[in-house]
Amino acid sequence: MNYSKIIAFASVVATVAFTSCERKEPVEIAGKGGKANIVAVPRHHGKFINECTMYIKYNTNDLPSPVFSPSQYDDSLRCTVADGKPSANFTGLKKGKYYIYGVGYDPDIQQKVEAGKPVTITADQSYEIIIPVTEGD
Repeated sequence: MNYSKIIAFASVVATVAFTSCERKEPVEIAGKGGKANIVAVPRHHGKFINECTMYIKYNTNDLPSPVFSPSQYDDSLRCTVADGKPSANFTGLKKGKYYIYGVGYDPDIQQKVEAGKPVTITADQSYEIIIPVTEGD
């Protein structure tokens, strides 16, 4: 038996095996258990909206449904006011995709205001995100 042919064949098989393996980037699974924070701040026409609840959906940058329902979201927080600025502080989040939706009340126009915004966490840090709520349709 010709050992050089066996060695050549084994080399080709090994080369194909090692070069065909593709290292996949890990998929970030958003949610609790990380070191990042999202500080969601509701604003309407440049003015802070103190009376607001923020909702967060994990693993998406898309609005869950055109018709709002709290059950479509994974967590929610009522905004608290500190130094004249309302915010909802979602803490301990993993890297990944999130969708933040705010529902509040603007006393100046005496109407409900709401809107959402996608957020992608790429590092273990705090992200302050302005949520520009509107009167809607």
